[in-house]
Amino acid sequence: MPETEVVDLWHDERIDAWQKYHLSGMPDLISSMNLCHALLALADSGLLDRLRGDEPRKAGDLLDGMDERVGTGLLRYLHVCGVLDEWHSTYRLSLRGRLLTEPVALARLGFYLEAYAPVTRNITGLLTGTLKYGVDVTRADGSLSKHTGTVTTTSYTAVVRTAMRGTSATRLLDLGCGSGALLVGMCAEQPELTGAGIDIAPAAIDAARQRAAASGLADRVDFVVADAFQPDTWPRACRSADVICGVGVLHEQFRDGEQAVVDILNRYADVLTGEKILLLGEPELRYDNRENDSDFFLVHVLTAQGIPRDRAGWLDVFGKTSLTCRRIYTNAVAGPRTCFYELTPRQG
Repeated sequence: MPETEVVDLWHDERIDAWQKYHLSGMPDLISSMNLCHALLALADSGLLDRLRGDEPRKAGDLLDGMDERVGTGLLRYLHVCGVLDEWHSTYRLSLRGRLLTEPVALARLGFYLEAYAPVTRNITGLLTGTLKYGVDVTRADGSLSKHTGTVTTTSYTAVVRTAMRGTSATRLLDLGCGSGALLVGMCAEQPELTGAGIDIAPAAIDAARQRAAASGLADRVDFVVADAFQPDTWPRACRSADVICGVGVLHEQFRDGEQAVVDILNRYADVLTGEKILLLGEPELRYDNRENDSDFFLVHVLTAQGIPRDRAGWLDVFGKTSLTCRRIYTNAVAGPRTCFYELTPRQG
């Protein structure tokens, strides 16, 4: 049988085109995009739960009840990507895989790939004006509450605890409470604390009530559907709080202009009687690529939300209200770049 001839064709134009493609970094972007989708599927399908643990598991056991063809290919793909260790057709999470599937990592992934995916996949329509945010395109608020709840528990609970330390506060109000992670976490840690949560979304309040019930705290926290920006509509259970806390809720109102935010803050000032304080946590946008700052900026542009400000910008706004900022809390070294402003009524 004659030997098959292999002919390698040298073509400068083709070589140049593909070298430019590789030097552009586009292959890495494509790989990152697909791996993100695969990781989300790994978590949402339940396959991730089966992979957790130190002992490798057989592919057949991992894929029980799933499509074997797709599942086998996905396991092999994740092994190639370094997410899984493979040994004699058994699999377990690699060190990289364990890090990629830590709660904060998955929450950040879900924030962009689930909560804001309906928006980012429609950039062209939003840019050209053929689609309008809030009419044709909306973010997935359920996913947003879920994933921000994870980040809140990890990064913000300790800040709120620190701000309340040294006060006589026994009741906390959480504005825009989402799924209730902050409030439930605080009350679980402090038996003397009670609280209330406000959110405009009924689905979020339902999730918060379920979280409180599952934690055995339904008798100590109240969750109500209400407008966080209209204190005069709050029920008594909310207005009686010693500390009013809002994380990442107010900057969106900048879409209606700075005066709209000033007016809301002045309404809060009217509620801050006695020793009550307002603890406002807001992301500090710095226009760089640390902590996905540029990604955070992009989704705010696309969703017609007010653009978050740095601390100097917020202090300027506070100066136009009847509130004064007496302290700023930040998380040192790591975590979301968020400032917590401790606000009280201006004296004199």
